[in-house]
Amino acid sequence: MENKKTQVKILVCCGIKGHITSFIDYIEALFTKKGMFDYVFCIGDFFGDDESCEKEWEEFKKSGKNISVPIYTLGPNKKQHEKYFKNLKDQQLAPNIYYLGKDGIFTTSDGLKIGYISGIQNNSSKENEIHTFNYDSLSQFRDSCIRAGSTSLDILLTSPWPLDIRNKERIHENINVKEPTEKDSESQLLSWVAINLTPRYHFAGLQRVFYQRSPYKNSNSKTITRFIGLGDYQDNKTKKQKWLYGFVLSLAEPTTSNTLNYTVTESPFADNISQYTANMLPVSNQYFYNTSTNCNYRSNEQTKKRRFDGQPIKQSIDISTDSCWFCLSSKKITKHLIISIGNQVYISGTKGPLVNEHILVASIEHYKSLAEVPPETENEINLIKSSLNQYFESTGRVAVYFERNILSAHFQLQVVPVPIKMADRLEDMFKAKFKEYDLNLIDIPPAASLRQIAGSSEGHYFCTELPNGKRLFHSASKKNGRQQKFPLNIAREVLASPRLLNVESRIDWRKCEQSLDEEENDVKLFRDAFEPFNPIKD
Repeated sequence: MENKKTQVKILVCCGIKGHITSFIDYIEALFTKKGMFDYVFCIGDFFGDDESCEKEWEEFKKSGKNISVPIYTLGPNKKQHEKYFKNLKDQQLAPNIYYLGKDGIFTTSDGLKIGYISGIQNNSSKENEIHTFNYDSLSQFRDSCIRAGSTSLDILLTSPWPLDIRNKERIHENINVKEPTEKDSESQLLSWVAINLTPRYHFAGLQRVFYQRSPYKNSNSKTITRFIGLGDYQDNKTKKQKWLYGFVLSLAEPTTSNTLNYTVTESPFADNISQYTANMLPVSNQYFYNTSTNCNYRSNEQTKKRRFDGQPIKQSIDISTDSCWFCLSSKKITKHLIISIGNQVYISGTKGPLVNEHILVASIEHYKSLAEVPPETENEINLIKSSLNQYFESTGRVAVYFERNILSAHFQLQVVPVPIKMADRLEDMFKAKFKEYDLNLIDIPPAASLRQIAGSSEGHYFCTELPNGKRLFHSASKKNGRQQKFPLNIAREVLASPRLLNVESRIDWRKCEQSLDEEENDVKLFRDAFEPFNPIKD
């Protein structure tokens, strides 16, 4: 078996603004002098604005000019540059020059995980164009990184700088780095991404100035991040700002605060990360999804349907926070089950757990469902889910998440670990169980918002997220004017079955309650085991 290289040689360049010929000549000369690089990435504006740049590009494509190393570039930052990135074959702009895409993870053959985000921040209420990103698109990107296990990137490539990156700078010559020249050259959403994905290196290229920041710590990771902003492209005759950065990245030992022998700064970003996503809710008309029918269920299929005495779904359950079992300020909350308390949510043990380390995540404030929580709460939930995924995977298990917003007064996300070898069975088993009860269960499109989909079900729903990232949704709205019944323990039925956890005697939580000592012991054991992964610093 061939061994992967332990070091990778990388060259990152700013946008060349259409000067393709001089750029290729320059880097080919650099390869001759310094040796070949494994990867070349371009960030910022790859194309220029005037007709001469367009003509130069067309002539270059026809020239058949040789490029020794494949070049990968981010997408456009201006609407007038979008034309270059349409109707591409295999993402190829020209021979050996490739468009990375809107956003995603470029995983190299050496095992490097390189995240990339094209374009500038969309601050309008309009949907995204090729040259923009918004909260919706970056939420999807972040979630895809989580599902791929890439919650700590090796490199993050963006065109704008993340907002606040100059805060808490310690290097004297960097303190007076000039302010943004254009509003599009910085992005608060990229600060949110950097906080969530803790890259070892973050490169950006729209500020038109070279800035190599002091390495900084991440509050939710041991990773140390180095941010490098690249200056404007310069030809051989004029060198004012450093516009390219070459370095060797080690695959063996990620940079952490324990391996550095020099001082780093604290994170430059605000402690309350919700300020970076404030007033950036998903675009309400971006997705329309019909939850009244089940695309996986044929109504005319003759199958045996199970009879059950489910609970009728009331229109709502309205209780005060003082009477709520899950509000942190309530006198009725079971305090000894609390594992960890964050800014927006807390982690708790459960009454009558299905298996060991069956826990729940609940909002501190009184919200009825995940579809109702504000963005800052959802952000913290996703951060906790990412950490839980890492923890369970380290023990050979994966997490199943489910929420039943039916006969429930307060949002609570149930988290049940299952052996990783059984993960592939989950989707079919959930769908079969719902079909058995003659209930619809649909796939939520990866890009769709739960808030939007739940709106068509009068707010009442069941939703589960599987280890492969799929979300399955049941609308509990009225059918033919009548309120349907719902088996409240349906998720526990699926998970407790002999094909999965084989604990059918524990389907009803009331039949497997524990003593106070047992509950306190389980909470302590989980808290201690999860502590290295816990993003909440009590």
